[in-house]
Amino acid sequence: MQIKRYSAPDMRRALHLVRQAQGSQAVILSSRRLPDGVEVIAADEYDAALVERLAAANDGDALPPGTGTKLPPASPGKPAAPADLDRISWAVDPAIAQLRSELSTLRALLEAELRQSAVVRRSPLQTQLAQYLEQLGLAPQLIGSLLEQLTETKDIAAAWREVLSVHLAARVPIAADDMLAQGGVVALLGPTGVGKTTTIAKLAARFVREHGARHLGLLTTDNYRIGAHEQLQNYGRLLSVPVQMVDSAEDLGTALAALANKRLVLVDTAGMSQRDLRLGEALTGLRRDGLRSYLTLASNAHETMLDEAITTFGALPLSGCVLTKLDECPSLGAALSAVIHHRLPVACVTDGQRVPEDLRPARARDLISIAAQRVRSRADQAAGATPAGRFSPVAAHA
Repeated sequence: MQIKRYSAPDMRRALHLVRQAQGSQAVILSSRRLPDGVEVIAADEYDAALVERLAAANDGDALPPGTGTKLPPASPGKPAAPADLDRISWAVDPAIAQLRSELSTLRALLEAELRQSAVVRRSPLQTQLAQYLEQLGLAPQLIGSLLEQLTETKDIAAAWREVLSVHLAARVPIAADDMLAQGGVVALLGPTGVGKTTTIAKLAARFVREHGARHLGLLTTDNYRIGAHEQLQNYGRLLSVPVQMVDSAEDLGTALAALANKRLVLVDTAGMSQRDLRLGEALTGLRRDGLRSYLTLASNAHETMLDEAITTFGALPLSGCVLTKLDECPSLGAALSAVIHHRLPVACVTDGQRVPEDLRPARARDLISIAAQRVRSRADQAAGATPAGRFSPVAAHA
């Protein structure tokens, strides 16, 4: 390895000298500023052992650890871009690297301070309203964003109605197309225990009641859970619709081809944890033209679990989601925050075990009314009156 030292008025000229003498494959070992310019040490190749020996011989001053930055590519007759020069300087200078780390820490502290100061600057009305929104279970970032949109008012009831019926309702994404009316092939995905099979049964019963059994096909890929196939088979017998079980992506393609004359085909998939190593393979099998996938989410799940599920299953293009178990959900804020954050349209909701009565199309105002009613119910059950019980948030959605 040949090592050379270059001095130049600035970094651009130093790199030009390195490239002329050692070629474009040269490696920058160190750089430092001098009173009259810069000094660069470069090599025609990178030998880590030799660099360490040279650094030890120079007490680590000439060759700082972590060096070995390649020269930026340059077009014929075109000097290196300023961004490339900055990247090299920042990468090889330990003092600059330390300063960069300190600036990142300072920026994080400043951002935290600004968030806290924003809370402190809230008016008494905004502070009270933020408490109400926290009772809904909404994410802190969403609460802050909603308060920023609030018009000036001194009436807490009017502010509550505005933030819910105007600002929050506008943010809840709702699927534009009806899952059943659009037809085609619809698959429900989701973790174990969120109610996919029961929701498939509700969708199937609703479709049969409106269009007839002969236009519906039912498939299940759930061969992991004991009794899963039998459960859907029982629903199929009640609806006079045969249920086919598929074990592989090839079987799924064959089954879908056989059901091509059906107006709607519903596919019940195996429930898997978002951390299940088999999930990627299962999702790959569903990646096919003409198949619309909807993620099934339990509305009573924690926001972290909802975020993980949407992120993981989102590896497959999602047409929307189904929110289940609204009747078991003490607070709907986590589910609303998750679908708003990920911009995942809600197609329909379920709020009970009755088939198909407890299946409803999603509407933003209805979801917000349910969330507000849950707050009011908790307030009424608590000992003494709470701020959320002093006025009726449901009136905002009448």
